Parts: sequence; C-alpha cells; structure tokens
Amino acid sequence: MKNRLFCLLSLTFVSLSLSGCGCTDTYKDISIIYTSDVHSGLDDKLGYSSLYAYKEKLSLTNNVTLIDSGDFLQGDYVSTISSGKYVIDIMNEVGYDIVTLGNHEFDYGMDILATRLSELNADVTSCNFTYTGHKENKFSDIKPYIIKDYGFKKIGYVGVTTPTSLVTSDPKNFIEDNEVVYDFHAPSKESFYEYVQDNINSCKKAGADYVILLSHLGSLDNYSPYSSIDVLTHTSGVFAFLDGHAHVSLPWKTYKNKDNIDTLLVDTGYKLNNFASLTIKKDGDISFEFIDKYDDKSSIIDEYINNIKAEADEKGNKVLANIDVDLKITDEDGIRIVRNRETPIGNMVADAYKAISNADIGLANGGGIRANLLKGDVTYKDIQSVHPFGNVLMKKKVSGQMILDFLEFASMKTQSEYKKDGRPLGESGCFASVSSLKYTIDTSIPTSVVTDASGEFIKVDGPRRVKNVQVLENNTYVDIDINKEYIIASHNFLLENGGDGANMFMNAPVVPDAQIFDYEVVIKYIVDVLKGHLKDNYETTQGRINII
Repeated sequence: MKNRLFCLLSLTFVSLSLSGCGCTDTYKDISIIYTSDVHSGLDDKLGYSSLYAYKEKLSLTNNVTLIDSGDFLQGDYVSTISSGKYVIDIMNEVGYDIVTLGNHEFDYGMDILATRLSELNADVTSCNFTYTGHKENKFSDIKPYIIKDYGFKKIGYVGVTTPTSLVTSDPKNFIEDNEVVYDFHAPSKESFYEYVQDNINSCKKAGADYVILLSHLGSLDNYSPYSSIDVLTHTSGVFAFLDGHAHVSLPWKTYKNKDNIDTLLVDTGYKLNNFASLTIKKDGDISFEFIDKYDDKSSIIDEYINNIKAEADEKGNKVLANIDVDLKITDEDGIRIVRNRETPIGNMVADAYKAISNADIGLANGGGIRANLLKGDVTYKDIQSVHPFGNVLMKKKVSGQMILDFLEFASMKTQSEYKKDGRPLGESGCFASVSSLKYTIDTSIPTSVVTDASGEFIKVDGPRRVKNVQVLENNTYVDIDINKEYIIASHNFLLENGGDGANMFMNAPVVPDAQIFDYEVVIKYIVDVLKGHLKDNYETTQGRINII
C-alpha cells in the first residue's frame, strides 16, 4: 500500500522552513520525485509506468522535478544488448530532469557513457567526478551542482559519486596511456568530506535556498568511510540526502549532521521496488512519501517499454535449458547473501569458470552475480541478468601466496552474522565464490589487510583470518602450497583489471584461452556440461567456506 509519511518537520527544520517567503499564488508547490539503482528494472514491481503515472498526477497541481541518484544505465539484458541505449530512450520518455552518476554508469566504458549521456535529456551532476588527463574531456558538460528556480525558492542539487567507482566498475575504464585519468577526490576521508562541503557551500553561495544531495554512496556500514551517513555526519548545509548504491530500502529518516541539525536521508532500494517524493509547499510545510505500491499505470509508457522489449526479446527469450533447482543470491527472507556467504549460485558460477576453461581453480566475485536463476525454463536473458557486465573469460598462472592474499582481501569485511534488522552485514563485492578450494574465515580476528584510499589492495600486515586453505587435487583436498603455481579462471574484471580492488593477479602471466563473455561461460556450463541438471550439486551449499 502507499506508505504516506506526511510529516511536519522538527523544530530544527522549522527554522529552515519556507514560511514568510512572501510568495504569491502564481507559484506551484514544489515536488521532487526520486529513484535510484533502477538497473534497467523497466517494469519490475512498480516500474517506469507507475512512476510516470505518479509524476503526471502530481504535475496537475505541483511543479515536479524527477531525479535519479545513479546506476540507471546498466542492468539486465535490455541494457546489455543495447549498451544502455534502450534505457536512455525510456528515461527520456518518462521525463527525467536531473541525474547523478553511479559506479555502474562506467561499466560500458567512457566512450559509450559519453554517448549515452549526450542522448539523455536530463542534466547530469557529479561534483567529485573529474577528468585529469591531457586529451579531450568527454564529460565537460557534467556539472558539480544544478540550481532550479521554482519561483518562490531555488533548490540546488549536488551530485556525489562513490569514490569506490575506481574499483567497483571496471578499473581499466579509468585509464588512458597507462595512467588513471579520472578522479573522485578522495585521497583521504577528510579531504573527501571537505571537498563535498566546498561544493555544498558553492551551491548555496550561487543562490540555492535549499541544497539536496543526490548521493550514490550507500548507507551500509561496509561503505564507510565514504557512506552517505559518513558524509552526512561530517558536512552541514544539506536539507536532504537522496541516496543510492546500497540496494536497500530506507524510508525517510533523520540523522544529525556536523552541526547537530536533523538531516533527511532516504534510499529507494533496487529496480524500482520503491520511489519517493518530497513536497515543499508555498506556506512552508514539507511532506514526504515513500511509495512501495502504486496501482496506476501509464498506457503510453507501457506501450513504449513493450516495443523496446520486443526488439530485445527475440534473442533474449530463447530457452536454453530447463533447470531443476532454484539458485538465488538471497536467503529465504530476500536478504542478499552472495556478497558475504557461500551460495549454491556462487558455487555454480565458480565451477563454470573452472570447468569451461579446464583450470585448477575457479573464482567468482559476489558483486558480479546479480540475479537469481529459478527452476524451470532458463533463457538467454535470464543468464545474462546473472552476469550483465559483458566481462570476458580469462585464465592466469598465479602462486599459492597470491591466492591466499586474494582470499584474505575478499574476506576482510565478513562478519560472524550476515544480516541484522533485515539488512545485510559484512558485504563485499569481492567476496569470493570458489571452485576446488576450501577454507575457513575466522571472524574473531580483525582484518589486517591494508588498502589505499580507493580500496586497492596493498598488503596483509598482521594475523590472517583465512585459515586451513585447501585445493582439490586428484579428487582429494590438500593444503595449498604458497610457492606452487596454479591456473585460476575467472573474468578479466577480476584477474586483469584488479576489479573491486583485488589487484594481486594483475601482473600474473595470462594462460591463453577462448575469449568468450562471462554469461556465455555460464550458458555453456548449464547447457553443455550439466544439461540443466543442477539439483545434485547445487541444491545446498557444499561447505567450501566455513565461517566462524
């Protein structure tokens, strides 16, 4: 049902209210509708059709601005097939006004991103994404902030993109001539907070009465020190944080900012499961909505999306196999676990890399496994939704020591419990799903992994929490040999580009193999090797990772 939270602000907010503005009836009330992390969820749950219907209804009486806090371009097969072009077409049809960049906007590379943004009718803001190279800046039109004049008040929108984009998108996309030429202004957490604060101050100085942060930072603890809550509590002058990146639903809530003033924070979750709105009235009152159900639909948008999906579906709906078990990235309560626990789907993907490449060990990062595979007919688009990034199969020859360093890095955020209060704990995009490996993670030992400011691995400097690592050899698990060389298989994002900050394999020698896409690896394994019979091996986990 519509979860309407009409709230008069606390005394702290009343001191910032619009009362006494001297405005006239010629001005409409202001409504800001916000989405985030849509990931091409065109018609998942609410979908763009309900969003558009809500926007059109509100536009009858209010001055409406539609905004997005990032990760709109990349997602399932519709975006993959078109490199995001179909998504941009739909966003233009829905009528977005302002967006900021999420980390996955960069997944298709800078040339494609620049083209997609040039096709987008909305303004783009990201105060901390800058080009530092010596060639043409493809993103010179991106603004640090945007100020909209609504007549009785001006509202400034400041975009902030997570600094971890350098490792959570494909690291090679940020490099020119062997040099990183894109900067997210985070040499330290203090300088990052200061840089965001400087842009907030500049926006207010330029005339904004209220500043809203379009933050793609994430509110979960594992995004610290660059989480939205970290930034909120170390800055001031922001009226509301409209956040993204965490894929969790966080209805309107207040946190104390640097000046101990209540500041709003909201996150609408993932794939348009929810959207939110904020209305500023001429009389100074402010109200909020967090919408998780909206029955009205737009026939115009439905038809537009259906036409686009018809173009993509000819290939996407081809049935490849009939599988006999559900493989999920979540637990029974819908809490994502593929980034903090062993899962059957993670085991299957890691096994696919090992089997198809005939390697000694298979690895898959939890952040690269994005969707469930459910029992029954499995299509091309189903599997491409699991692996939507278009990475390429790769093998490398690495030492046992490198593998130990990788497992330590991949497990640095793991906790003894994987969830609390309906939210995941200890997630890492690099959390390892493994094939032909077994090991224990001792969560009583604090991580001794050292990283740089962007999250890149430097070294392990202390006791290791990953123990009893064994490798399957001749159908028997034996202790790993730190000096022995092993052939590992994964994708280029992890092995070649140091994705998620796991750079320990980057300089290891490549073992030549077929250059096929990551989703094709999974297709070959399910169709050609298993012939859809997954239940025997993947109905449950297999004790590859023991967490204590």
